[in-house]
Amino acid sequence: MGDADRPTVGHLLSRICRLTRGRLRVKMEAIGLHRGQGLVLSYLWHNDGIPSADIARALRISPATVTNMIKRMERGGWIERRPDPEDQRVLRVHLTDKARSLKEEVRASFRELEEEITGVLTEEEEEALLSILAKVHSRLLDVSGGPGEGER
Repeated sequence: MGDADRPTVGHLLSRICRLTRGRLRVKMEAIGLHRGQGLVLSYLWHNDGIPSADIARALRISPATVTNMIKRMERGGWIERRPDPEDQRVLRVHLTDKARSLKEEVRASFRELEEEITGVLTEEEEEALLSILAKVHSRLLDVSGGPGEGER
């Protein structure tokens, strides 16, 4: 294969991201969730009762996207929003029992996805890949001015 036929790093990373998102979508739909909802639930299992703006910042998702996701999750019975007792203008996002009951199933799906991604790698290759990807991530953060650009 000549250099002209060889995919670029950026192209291959883009294809891997699309495939990973597709696999995550399939796994979350099997549980009854949409792709990003598993990530929100995972965050809330450790940070229950926080404002949606905090979820957006932590997951690097636009506030508008989080608001839409929260509304959909509330309709699905996964979360509920309640006013902050100290500041009624702030709505805090709380897990429901329905969401808590999915914790192990969602975690298992994330582990399965990780195995699908790294299952062909040796431990050493996985460590090397993590190191390289962290380096690329750091570089892109530097040239883009930090989190936010393109991470939404």
